[in-house]
Amino acid sequence: MSDASSPRPPDPKLRPQPKRPALAVEPLRPREVVTRPSVAYRVALLMWGALALVVLALAAVAATEYDEVATALETMLARGSSGATDTDIADTAKVTLLGSAATAVLLLVVAGIGLSLSAARKSYAIIVLLVAGLGTIGASILFWSFMSDAASVAGGALRWGPLVCAGLAVIATVAASTIRRR
Repeated sequence: MSDASSPRPPDPKLRPQPKRPALAVEPLRPREVVTRPSVAYRVALLMWGALALVVLALAAVAATEYDEVATALETMLARGSSGATDTDIADTAKVTLLGSAATAVLLLVVAGIGLSLSAARKSYAIIVLLVAGLGTIGASILFWSFMSDAASVAGGALRWGPLVCAGLAVIATVAASTIRRR
């Protein structure tokens, strides 16, 4: 059926396929392979862990020696207040101790969140850790000033404990600020 008189054109000769160009997709930046946390992260984690232990020790001292701590705080408040009743001073001392405990817990939670974000290599983790560190330094110094009259309780733990917290927070904050980001 393929005679020369058929209306069908002859089969065209197949051309060879052109050579395909070499195609390579390269990333814009080389992928960073992190095998273990940086030294700065480990130092920050260690300092925040030590700070948490010191805060727990201070809370234990304040809880076991509550009457002496409250009396010392009331004495300090009575010196600075003019005309306040004993009930007002006692209530202020309780609120001060509870507020200090709540502040410590809040700052430790914020630091934990910051460390989690840093482990996940989030760029804004540094801000969270700096806020936690600076807040802890300020809160520690403020608590130290509140406890100036209770310095003799538990062998002076309320005198040096808040200063140790402030020092650990300084080290943790400096270490956190040097953590390398992506």
